[in-house]
Amino acid sequence: MATRSVGRSEVSIELALSWTITCRPYISGTRGLARWAGMGDQAVRQTVAQDGQVSQYGFIWTRTRGASSAIEEEREQMDIRFRSNSGGRHRSTSPKDLQAPGPLGDALALGEGEKKLLEGNAVTTAAISERAHEVLARGMKTLSTLDTLKGLKVKADILRALDPGLDVWAEVHGGGPDFALGRRAWHLAVLCGLEDVVLSSQDIAELLGVAQKTVRDLLARMAKVNCLLVQKVRQGRSFAYEIRWAQVFRQDGEYWDDRGSRHQVRDSRAERDRKVQETSARRGTPAGYLAYRLSTASPKRDEYLADNPLPADADEAWRALVEAGDELSLYEHLRTQEAEAGSVPSTPAVLVEKAAVVRPAQESLGIQRFRELPEQERQETLAAMRRRMSGVGSA
Repeated sequence: MATRSVGRSEVSIELALSWTITCRPYISGTRGLARWAGMGDQAVRQTVAQDGQVSQYGFIWTRTRGASSAIEEEREQMDIRFRSNSGGRHRSTSPKDLQAPGPLGDALALGEGEKKLLEGNAVTTAAISERAHEVLARGMKTLSTLDTLKGLKVKADILRALDPGLDVWAEVHGGGPDFALGRRAWHLAVLCGLEDVVLSSQDIAELLGVAQKTVRDLLARMAKVNCLLVQKVRQGRSFAYEIRWAQVFRQDGEYWDDRGSRHQVRDSRAERDRKVQETSARRGTPAGYLAYRLSTASPKRDEYLADNPLPADADEAWRALVEAGDELSLYEHLRTQEAEAGSVPSTPAVLVEKAAVVRPAQESLGIQRFRELPEQERQETLAAMRRRMSGVGSA
């Protein structure tokens, strides 16, 4: 993933998504993917392709885009996979076949015979300076050793620190953490393997595929967030920047900042998602669905009421609730009625028994009218019925 993103700033969203689903293969669903990749739901939906298709920059293959519905049976979660560029249309490891949190050795670790392939793909062919080549080669070597998120070893520490959903890599505008570095900083940290590096602004621009002004803004933001993270150093007649990724973001680093491991943004998004899920679960019930259709929360409320007007003898309390359009009040009223009516019998025998006792056979309207006729008319009517039954007098 990292080698394919060298010099391509436009792939950062796909890189974050593919990184997330490889490190945490058990994550699915639009909201879950957005939360753990550190982005919004809309960004995920715009990035992921249609069912069975590959995303714009080829990082993600869509198994299913999912479907949202008020009916629980009609809902379907989004399921995507990382698409390897090793050949084939979408050769990748299915998240269903990996154990949580998932071994990353098959996806990231390189054997002895594959190191030259790595250099050919990224270090040799990339249009970057010699110093950037060296930094990238060292970063890829570090990434190739990462195989687990668990434990206290440096490998697990690095992989956890590169989680794109952490606050430090968040790209939140307004109300975000004051120590957030943003998505471009995360991309650069990935390419560096979270190792301490010395790069010029031109080197960073080539690695990320951005303009020099963007690099200057990024470095200024990093220096403002943590004065120990970026230091300007002179090399000959020019200047370069020492970026102390390892010293600041690794727990064994000299300037380790414990804010780097926080995930308050992800927790707040999880709380919002929980409320959305509760609303979806409520609307998935008969009472909740009807309350939604009759409430002002439904954009098609007027259309629904036009097709399904309230009966003239509707209860005044119910009519007032519908006019107010408060979804929760409508839902509570319907739930109260359900509770008063009691549970549905498990067998129709109970209803049949009750109907036999409570509702005796009733005479039809024709028989009642026949009984009300005078005696002579009743006799004449019976005689006419006998003639019709016997066929006498028929044509």
